[in-house]
Amino acid sequence: MNILEHPRFDLTEFSERWRRARLSALSSVLAKKSTSLQLAFPLQEEQLLGLIDTELVDSALRNVFDASRKLGLSAVRYLGMTLEISDFAEILPYFGTPCFREQWRSHHAANAAQAAQVLERKGCDALSKFGSFACDYWREALDGLVMGMGENERLSRHRSQGHGDSECVDVLFTEEFSFPRVVKENSGTAPEKNKFGPVNHELEDALKSIRKRFESMKIGLHLDGVSENTLYYRLEAEEGVLCGAGGKLLHESLSRELAKKFPLLLIKDAAPLAVYGGSS
Repeated sequence: MNILEHPRFDLTEFSERWRRARLSALSSVLAKKSTSLQLAFPLQEEQLLGLIDTELVDSALRNVFDASRKLGLSAVRYLGMTLEISDFAEILPYFGTPCFREQWRSHHAANAAQAAQVLERKGCDALSKFGSFACDYWREALDGLVMGMGENERLSRHRSQGHGDSECVDVLFTEEFSFPRVVKENSGTAPEKNKFGPVNHELEDALKSIRKRFESMKIGLHLDGVSENTLYYRLEAEEGVLCGAGGKLLHESLSRELAKKFPLLLIKDAAPLAVYGGSS
């Protein structure tokens, strides 16, 4: 059943409930910092966002994710059904949120499990007002809602103007139990085995010499993809596990090499378990 056809789902009411959940999340963060913040009138969401300073950013992001997920779980119990990615894509434009008010595009695949909903845009007005915090805030809000109302449905932000990309790209997909999840932005072509955005040719070329050097040491360099100007990668040894000072040096070497050509690019080890510089 399409979510809009559900007799117990009211789009306007749900939109308001989500808004109030976000306001509560922000208010609780601000209240912990200052008990004197007892305002005589309710503030709008943008006003509350403007009060979040650097010290409070992490707490605000965590709170809005948790509040959104809690609302989603409650809605699932009330409706007696979970939402699919097509449901999220259909209702999100009606909520009026800065990042998600435009129409999503369906990415079709031969395997139905590889289908996705893609939203591409040139940023939004929230970025000019609050910088990258706004990008992260709306991402966490929707991520929590999708986690709460979906079963295996997930949100992945491939690119973000707030993190140095030329455009913003969000992807709604259904996560399979095998890893990595397959999602590709461009419709009409075979998906790549990655839930992140693709690695561009310039970056691939720059990594060729680094990859060969690691291969000579029997170390494999695997790229998971790029998301919000961050390259996710894994280093895997043919024998044993990378750890201790040796493993740390290899990661630092990769970071230095990439920084020479891509000084604004961030890199992150995507290995499920990574222990460096310790005694283990």
